[in-house]
Amino acid sequence: MDDFSLNAPDMDLQDQASTSVDVIQTLDLTKRYGMRAKKSVLAVDRISFAVKQGQVFGFLGPNGSGKTTTIGMLVGIIMPTGGSFRLFGNSDSRGLTAARARVGATLETPNFYPYMSGRDNLRIVAAIKGVNRSRIKECLALVGLSRRAKHRFKTYSQGMKQRLALAAAMLNDPELIVLDEPSNGLDPQGIREIREIIHTLAERGKTIFLSSHLLVEVERTCSHVAIIRDGRIIKWGPVAEMVGEGNAVLLRSEDIDVLLGAMEAYPDATSVRKTEDGIVVALDSGDLANVTRYLSGQGIYLSLLVPHRPSLEEVFIDVTRDAMDPKTGLAS
Repeated sequence: MDDFSLNAPDMDLQDQASTSVDVIQTLDLTKRYGMRAKKSVLAVDRISFAVKQGQVFGFLGPNGSGKTTTIGMLVGIIMPTGGSFRLFGNSDSRGLTAARARVGATLETPNFYPYMSGRDNLRIVAAIKGVNRSRIKECLALVGLSRRAKHRFKTYSQGMKQRLALAAAMLNDPELIVLDEPSNGLDPQGIREIREIIHTLAERGKTIFLSSHLLVEVERTCSHVAIIRDGRIIKWGPVAEMVGEGNAVLLRSEDIDVLLGAMEAYPDATSVRKTEDGIVVALDSGDLANVTRYLSGQGIYLSLLVPHRPSLEEVFIDVTRDAMDPKTGLAS
């Protein structure tokens, strides 16, 4: 990557987040398309959550879950049909206009003039935002594009295009940065570069609201997360709590299928699933001695029993499975 020199150290983002001020606050925020049509679409369904100052907040969900629609409402390009939201404590029209001047945002697909250079594209953005051009050099350096500033946008790789979009979002030195799928379509190197930029912005005290369907990347990048599916918030909170909650164990025995059947019938098991490493069981309590007694009573002896820390991907699968109606396959 050309002249990219952030060298962001490993950091505990949870420790970086202040919990004093709500930068974003939604209350039953709703968007329905085609309200007068017979077949209207409920894209966002009464979602409520808060993003506090200094957090890197992941808005996590599959494609079509309502992430981009929510962002559109927050930045003012989509009108809500119900509920409300606040930016920096403002909810009325005049207050939201002033608050959005403190926000920088990127859309999923960067949109620049292909035959103009990266720098000239940023000059146009700066003029639209009423920002001094002196910010352009700093923002290009921030995203590692100083050496390619004079090159035409059409010659940029997808990762460079995403980084130019980040530079454009940073021109007004925003307090809140809203990123819609910033790593979408990137190769592993491009994803890492975007992650390092986000870490650097977090170190500088920026609040970041990041939508994504890349679960592993959200876990690496974010301090807090909300999981949305079919327009509804299923769960939200600190990432550390989500992946650390519960009493999960990894079990292994000689006959893995017999073990699976036994644990599915175990009264204290709240969820049981087979993995490449064995059987992962979430328990109501941490009484592992009772587990071994139960299994030995059925002639099953374990070769492995260790605590299991679930990934955010596993949490996502569990909570979205719980949110589905088993009869219809739809969100309950």
